[in-house]
Amino acid sequence: MRMLRSPLLVLLAGLAAACGSEDSERQAADTAAGPTRPLSVYAVNHPLAAMAERIGGADVEVTFPAPPGEDPAYWSPLPEAVVAYQGADLILLNGAGYAKWVAQSSLPASRLVDTGAGYADRLIPLEETVTHSHGPEGEHAHGGAAFTTWLDPTLALEQARAIAAAFERARPERAATFRERLTLLEEELLALDGRLDGVAEALGDAPLIFSHPVYQYLERRYGLNGRSVHWEPDEEPIGREWRKLERLLPEHAARWMIWESEPLTSVEARLEEMGIRSVVFDPCASVPPEGDFLTVMSRNVERFEAAGSPRDEGR
Repeated sequence: MRMLRSPLLVLLAGLAAACGSEDSERQAADTAAGPTRPLSVYAVNHPLAAMAERIGGADVEVTFPAPPGEDPAYWSPLPEAVVAYQGADLILLNGAGYAKWVAQSSLPASRLVDTGAGYADRLIPLEETVTHSHGPEGEHAHGGAAFTTWLDPTLALEQARAIAAAFERARPERAATFRERLTLLEEELLALDGRLDGVAEALGDAPLIFSHPVYQYLERRYGLNGRSVHWEPDEEPIGREWRKLERLLPEHAARWMIWESEPLTSVEARLEEMGIRSVVFDPCASVPPEGDFLTVMSRNVERFEAAGSPRDEGR
């Protein structure tokens, strides 16, 4: 008996064949273009993009398309941006559930680089899920695992090594150059770690308030005595948030609040009336107005150093 082939089966078979040949076609195109073609690299946050640029140099073309001012952890790219990610040679992921949109998108598995895979057993689980709304990305929840892993420079170092390894696999003829650039980046990250260690020594066990629950890896790495609230630098906290802070202070007598960016002048003034100074430590998930991830981290340290130590301040 002659078997009739369903049009749907024919279509699915064609799609499967297209997907299966996609990587071989890309390899053929790379061969035709020659080894000097820069790798197309897309990242899901600025720290990854910055490290990729330092390691890759002119051998890579790095793109991080999230608009400035939006939190890339909760940003949802438009369809054309997803298509651009799909067409990249390498897609750098942060791990720890970062960039929520990735789980709902069909990205080519062969080109995904989970830069946090090497320390998955050291991720910090969040004890509670808190949903709130702010900024252009709207309402979102903090739950699962803490994901600003790069605030621990030793974890950022592992991410950098994962990026370099992916570049070497894609362009083995440039491996020595990638390793040289990685060595320079390692030196910068280790120097940053040393400076932050000095800040932590000056802080000792002084109580701190973090304005947002994104500093977990910084706290763990340097043994900081912190408690987090959910305040946004561009918003006036509502009455109950002030009352929560007032109830917290008798048991956690903080003299500093650490902010992601400069708080409102009115908020800063009211905190000062309560004996609390505001200090900015920018996590730098998004592209900064100037410089890059490492220059922003250096300025963060400088602000801590200039502020002195809360242990030396009286109320």
